[in-house]
Amino acid sequence: MGAATPGGSLLLLCLGWGCLAQDFVFNPDSGFSSYEVVIPRQLVPRGGGPEVAGRVSYVLLIEGKKVIIHLRPKKLLLSRHLQVFTFTKDGTLVQDQPYIPTNCNFRGSVEGSPRSEATLSTCFGGLRGMLRIEDSFYQIEPIQPSHNFEHVVYRLRDDGILNFTCGLTDKEIDRQLRELQNLPAPRTDSWRNSYIHQKYVEVMIIVDKTRFTFMRYNLTRVISDTIVMAGIMDSFFQALNARIHLQGVEVWTDQSKVPVDVDQFIKVLEAFAKYRINNPYPGMRIDITHLYVQRWYRDAAGWAYVGGACTPDSAVSTSVLRYDDVVTPSGWSAHELGHGVGIHHDTDNCYCGRRRDCTMHRNGGHGFSNCSFVEYYNYVTQGGLCLDNIPGLPYTLKRCGNKVVETGEECDCGTIEQCKKDKCCQPNCKLKPGAQCNTGLCCTDCHFSPSGHVCRGTENECDLAEFCNGTSNLCPNDFYKQDGTPCRNTSHCYQKRCRDRFLQCKEIFGSGARDAPYVCYEEVHRTANRFGNCGMLGRRYKRCSESNLLCGRLQCVNVKSVPKMPDHTAVIFSHVKKYNLRCWGTDFHAAMIALGLRDEGVVRDGTPCGRGLVCINRMCRNISVLQYDCKPEKCNQRGVCNNLKNCHCNYGWAPPFCENPGFGGSNDSGPPGKVEEIPKPVKVVPAMSIRLGLLLLLLVLVILKESLLCCGLKCCSQKTKI
Repeated sequence: MGAATPGGSLLLLCLGWGCLAQDFVFNPDSGFSSYEVVIPRQLVPRGGGPEVAGRVSYVLLIEGKKVIIHLRPKKLLLSRHLQVFTFTKDGTLVQDQPYIPTNCNFRGSVEGSPRSEATLSTCFGGLRGMLRIEDSFYQIEPIQPSHNFEHVVYRLRDDGILNFTCGLTDKEIDRQLRELQNLPAPRTDSWRNSYIHQKYVEVMIIVDKTRFTFMRYNLTRVISDTIVMAGIMDSFFQALNARIHLQGVEVWTDQSKVPVDVDQFIKVLEAFAKYRINNPYPGMRIDITHLYVQRWYRDAAGWAYVGGACTPDSAVSTSVLRYDDVVTPSGWSAHELGHGVGIHHDTDNCYCGRRRDCTMHRNGGHGFSNCSFVEYYNYVTQGGLCLDNIPGLPYTLKRCGNKVVETGEECDCGTIEQCKKDKCCQPNCKLKPGAQCNTGLCCTDCHFSPSGHVCRGTENECDLAEFCNGTSNLCPNDFYKQDGTPCRNTSHCYQKRCRDRFLQCKEIFGSGARDAPYVCYEEVHRTANRFGNCGMLGRRYKRCSESNLLCGRLQCVNVKSVPKMPDHTAVIFSHVKKYNLRCWGTDFHAAMIALGLRDEGVVRDGTPCGRGLVCINRMCRNISVLQYDCKPEKCNQRGVCNNLKNCHCNYGWAPPFCENPGFGGSNDSGPPGKVEEIPKPVKVVPAMSIRLGLLLLLLVLVILKESLLCCGLKCCSQKTKI
């Protein structure tokens, strides 16, 4: 992209109600079925106090009913310095950073309506954006000029959101995936580290000259529309634990930069991809660029490259924007951006709540489906590294004072005020004189903990302790007994836990619960659904074979009360009439994978499923799959093997093979300390206590015997007198 001229446009001079002013004319062909003029009234918090954390509420009448909207600010929707690019008549690029108030974009809901949603912007005066009340969608915007805060509320046509066709077919998606080059490298971290953290899709939006002309060359209105649509897309993506971050807006004010007067929209996408490669934005991080065009094409209303985000030659998408309705096209844009982050079209097995016309349906809809969650999860766990960038973080990374110890720093105690409270670290990220450390499990009072100090104790019978070495502030890695080590008589250790259905039932349903009989597993796994299955096969639940029944969904009995379960997890019981058994378990649905939620109710890997058999990946396998090879002779019957297959010796013997006297532990866990000798006076106390207790017991017995004897003599005396 050519050099941009800073300032230079009228944009900075005109960002307010006056710039948005235009005659109000209702056009029934603009995607609306009706409209009405309303006057929103802002509600004052009780007691007349200030709004809490920027939250605001409005009341207005819609279709004769009072509607109260509660709003909270959106964070990170707009770049701190939103870039706006335009062009002069001779094609010179002009770059501006217009002033836009902070916290002027909101998301919220309608009071008393569970299935409601509000995404509104006040950046340019008044309320602009989307309202959803049950299954009805509305667009609200201010009327200018107005002295009474008048707004117009349009009701969208019921078929508006579905009046969309994406150009991607299953065949085209397969072709794109085959041809897509330079795919992001697969992640090496676990899905927990890649998905549960919020993602940010950094977007550049480009508006074609045709749209600019349709908007009567009103640049402020074009930018306002763009911010509103970005806010609505952001509301869509929040369901995926992702956020839309608008980095900049480019408006082709002089002419279209790619041919748009063509018969097929796919040609616009292909030309636009080349334009983006040849016209980068130096110094800006952009994951995907979206183009709006003001016309209709016979092949589709939107196009994108599946998985194209984070790949320079495919990080583009397009959609049409023809009328004043900006709510419906926002859903279409979210659809195409969804393709960009790896989501395919929904099939007949996909649903979003009670609906099947979801965002990724080929004809559009509202809300990402269960299938979308799975495909997005696959994308961010196998690549999509650019979505990890947190907007604005480069300003705070790699500097002394951010409380992160980085290259060249001995410590980092934060700000000057925070460092005043730190005993070990100075504000210049150097340790204080005489200090050896200021953090770590093996750091005590600014010094390394002594060798042999326990820095991580055992959590259970399958865990092993770790010890400080006296020369570092860091505790060794967490080690545990080798998978397959016997525990609880009939069970085995697996990944640091003793796997047992009885223990798992107690964890979920309380101390009285226990593993259910085999008939419960037969009953619940008769069909494959979210209550009984052996995992997923594509998008379908996998039915358990008879040999794998004990490795599907956990079943428990003797449940006294229903526990509070994590979000998205439901408790279910099945009644086996023949034996009058109530079998308790939990459900599982595919979206839980994408949400990063733990499946509490699956029989855990390593759990026994028969003599010499264990569950692995919902299959009952021979225990040899654990590759347990720690024979007693290996550690001379004086220790166990850890997860690195090295000996962890009992106290009294030294690693590596527990042959020589020592203090136990392993070469991995750090050197254990010598067990302190119990003082002799302490040893005497228990013995004396035992003896004293025996003497007291003997004395009680003697007294009791005398009392009984005395009582007997009195009885005899009374009988003689009679």
